[in-house]
Amino acid sequence: MSAAGTSAHANTPAHTPRNPHASAHGYAHAKTYSLDEVVRLSGLDPQTLRWYEDQGLIEDAEEDPYGERAYSPVHLRWLEFLNHLRSTGMSPADMNHYVELYRAGDSTIATRRELLESHRQLLRSQSRNFDSTLRYLDWKIDFYLGREAALAGAAASAVSAASAASAASAASAASVPARATEA
Repeated sequence: MSAAGTSAHANTPAHTPRNPHASAHGYAHAKTYSLDEVVRLSGLDPQTLRWYEDQGLIEDAEEDPYGERAYSPVHLRWLEFLNHLRSTGMSPADMNHYVELYRAGDSTIATRRELLESHRQLLRSQSRNFDSTLRYLDWKIDFYLGREAALAGAAASAVSAASAASAASAASAASVPARATEA
């Protein structure tokens, strides 16, 4: 589902795909999105979006006729792809490397695939470690639940024993005849 790999303009000299419907003046004739719309649709905050642009991971947005940043659907696809990479812990350096490879064109497809396969293998390894840690935490939680139940049972037994002892003491006191007083 690589957003990068689906563009019909993958081999353009631009740094990253641009809106194919942009005029020579840079004004997009196709659907564009404002900064607020991109923030809402992508889940990114404006600072992170700017960071992506500053890092060169996505092309800076064009300005619309009113001087506002206008993002294309291609920007949204790149942001989706980059967010997936970022959420898996891919380093900014590796993300930049991928984008550079993409910009170099089709001759780097095998290298891009290998980079993604390597990252996938790392994630699978981390997933196994994560699963192992979850199993250990489950065991430890079950251990504490068992200890809590045992302690609650012991406390209930102690209260029950104390109540029984108190009741026995009261019964014993009631069966002792009262001393006669001397007159």
